[in-house]
Amino acid sequence: MTDDKHIFIFGLGYVGLHLATRLSQHGWQITGTTRQPDRLPAQVPESWTILGFSDSQAIDRLGDYLAPATHLISTISALAGRDPVLAQHGEEIADFTGWTGYVSATSVYPDQPEGWVDEDTPPDPVTARGKARLNAEQGWQQAACAEVFRLAGIYGPGRNVLADVIAGTARIIDKPGQIFNRIHQSDISQIIMAAMDQPRANRIINLADQMPSAQGDVVRYAAQLAGVSPPEPVPLDKAGLSEMGRSFYTSTRRIRSKVIERELGVTLAYPDYRAGLDALWAELSR
Repeated sequence: MTDDKHIFIFGLGYVGLHLATRLSQHGWQITGTTRQPDRLPAQVPESWTILGFSDSQAIDRLGDYLAPATHLISTISALAGRDPVLAQHGEEIADFTGWTGYVSATSVYPDQPEGWVDEDTPPDPVTARGKARLNAEQGWQQAACAEVFRLAGIYGPGRNVLADVIAGTARIIDKPGQIFNRIHQSDISQIIMAAMDQPRANRIINLADQMPSAQGDVVRYAAQLAGVSPPEPVPLDKAGLSEMGRSFYTSTRRIRSKVIERELGVTLAYPDYRAGLDALWAELSR
C-alpha cells in the first residue's frame, strides 16, 4: 500500500469496518457510511469521516466526499431486489474515476452438487437473494467497472460458531448433500487490499476457503474444541427457519478461486474452517 490513499466505504459493517481498520493502520484516510453512526465501536479513530446512509437516507452532496477519494467500495447488500447505493447515488458513482469495488456473495452461482465453481462459472442464482446480488454486481460493473468480490460464508472474531456452541445455541441443520465454503474476516481484507494494489477493472474474485464442508462438520469441530457435546441434527423441514434462513441451505456448491493465488499472490491465513476456529479458540482461551 502506498501513501496518500483515501478510501470511501459504503457500509462500515462487519466486513467494511475490518477493512477500514486494516487500511487505516497502513496510513489510509477513511470515509465511510453506517446506518447508525452512534453505534460504531468506540475504537473508531476520530480522524475517520463517518456519514449516515440507509435505503431511505441519501448523502447530501456526496460528490464533495468522493472528490478526494482514490478508492471506493460498497459492502451494502441489495435490498428488496435493488442496490440502495446505486438507486440513490448512481450518477455520482458513475462519475467516480478511482478504483471501485463491490462486495457480493457466492449465492450468484448455480446449485452444483458435483465438481467445482470458479470465477469462470456463469452465474445463475437460484434464490431471490442471489438474483438481487447478481443484479447489483452488474449495476456496479456497468456504472463504475467495479471489481466484484464474491464472498462465501463469513466468520471471524465476534461472528463464529464457537460463540454459539459456548452459549448452547448452536444448531446442526440436517440437509443431506448440502455443502459450502467459508472465508475468514482477515482473509477478506487481505484479498481486497491485494486487489486494490493490483487492479483490474470488472474482475471477479471468489473469496472462499479451500475446504467446502457441511454445516454440521463445522459445528461438531467447534464443539470438540470447546469440550462440549454437539447438538443433535435437526432436519431442514423441521428447523423452523425463516425464508432467508432456509435459503442458506437450499444450494450446494464447492467454491474455488483462480485469482487469489495465481493473480494476486495471496496465501490464505485460514485456508480451512479448522485453522480459523483453532485461532479463534486460542484467542478465547487466553
